[in-house]
Amino acid sequence: MIYLRTSIGAEIRQEDLLLTSLQRNFTSAAFTHFKRIRDYRLRDRAEVRREIEQFFRSSRLGHDQVILGLPRRDVVVRQIDLPPEVADNLKQVVSYQVQSFEPTEDEKFYYDYVSLKMKEGSKKLAVLLVMIKKSLLDAHLAVLKELGLRPAVVTLGCAGLSNLFLQGARQTSGKTFILADLSSSRAELMAVRDGALVYARETAKPEASAWKDFLMLELELAASKARLSPEEAIDKIVLAGEVSVDAQRELREDISDCSLISESVSLEVPVENRPHLQEAATSLGLAYSGLSRRLPTKLNLLPQALRTRQTPWAYVPAIAMGVLVVALVAGLGLRRMVQERIVIRKLDQEIASLRGPVKRVQDLRFETEALEKKIRYVEGVLRQRDMNLEVLRELTTILPPDTFITSYDNPNGNITISGASPSPPDLILKLERSPVLMNVVPQGTVFKDQQTGKDRFTFQMKLER
Repeated sequence: MIYLRTSIGAEIRQEDLLLTSLQRNFTSAAFTHFKRIRDYRLRDRAEVRREIEQFFRSSRLGHDQVILGLPRRDVVVRQIDLPPEVADNLKQVVSYQVQSFEPTEDEKFYYDYVSLKMKEGSKKLAVLLVMIKKSLLDAHLAVLKELGLRPAVVTLGCAGLSNLFLQGARQTSGKTFILADLSSSRAELMAVRDGALVYARETAKPEASAWKDFLMLELELAASKARLSPEEAIDKIVLAGEVSVDAQRELREDISDCSLISESVSLEVPVENRPHLQEAATSLGLAYSGLSRRLPTKLNLLPQALRTRQTPWAYVPAIAMGVLVVALVAGLGLRRMVQERIVIRKLDQEIASLRGPVKRVQDLRFETEALEKKIRYVEGVLRQRDMNLEVLRELTTILPPDTFITSYDNPNGNITISGASPSPPDLILKLERSPVLMNVVPQGTVFKDQQTGKDRFTFQMKLER
């Protein structure tokens, strides 16, 4: 299969480095390759570099779109509330907030932030601020540079996981989800509310503690830190990481709505990579962040001076490929055009030879249609006449001898009769019982005829066909 874009997610997971490739074509994206390099900082740099190069070379992947995900313990995450008036000057206000967190003049922070969706009726602007010490990020980048990796984006690992979950979630507005990334000895919990990351925490799991007991305490803490109101609740818990399947078995005894991240991923996953999907979820989310332009949580802690800038020459291969594709499509279109012209010429000749017979058939059809119309008209007249006779016969049978009809009218099944009877109200029930008549209603007023001594009446009814 031909892929147009490739993104590599690189997750620092305790002492290991996880590399995941996500490749996109015209219609979808696929999780194509995965590699876990253990103890990458403790081993010989040249050996690890060869292992990384082998991963890129064997998979034919490029190094230009690497998204680095930092562990939560290395990063400071704060949700700050600001007055709405600072929205136009938010960048400067956040800069002042960062300076207040810096311990000394020498120890600086790299930072980035994202505005959170304001609740209805809220009078504050919520901002998620993410910071990392300059010295700590520089150390990570130095190690990766020795290994032949130069990230284009540096973000939180949990931000990548939340983006991966949200790309497959259908309804997130007004809902709160807890994501848990579980390794053998640690857990990283994050809260996603209204489609945005609002809380993240990493903590070590006590050796003697069961996953269920440990996670229940962490879930309570996450619910309180996510600033849920009394009427709000956690809608779903989603587990990722290499031990997530075992943890799910324990949690399902108390929490029924607990699923795995693999159930929320709408990407293509080859059979050979399915066993790694839970383990690679965070690095896969980082790779997804490199392909998608619209991310719920878009963060880049990499300073501007270190970010890669594409020169105009970088677009030359893409332009050349585009020109080649256009030329091929144009050639294919011209080929079809020539073939269609030949077919059209042959069809025109056959049509010309069939015009005489077709005209005769059309004349016969018009004559047939005219005769059919005459037949339908005659049948309608006969049907109407027959129904009048049947109605009159029915009225003669139903009406008593002392009742007589002075007028009868039947336009299109809406019958009106007038006459005289000693008791007109009794006639309505008798007429309703007829299988031919229905909806009998009196019209006008009933008055006594001085000559005959009977009551004059007018009834309307419908013909039941």
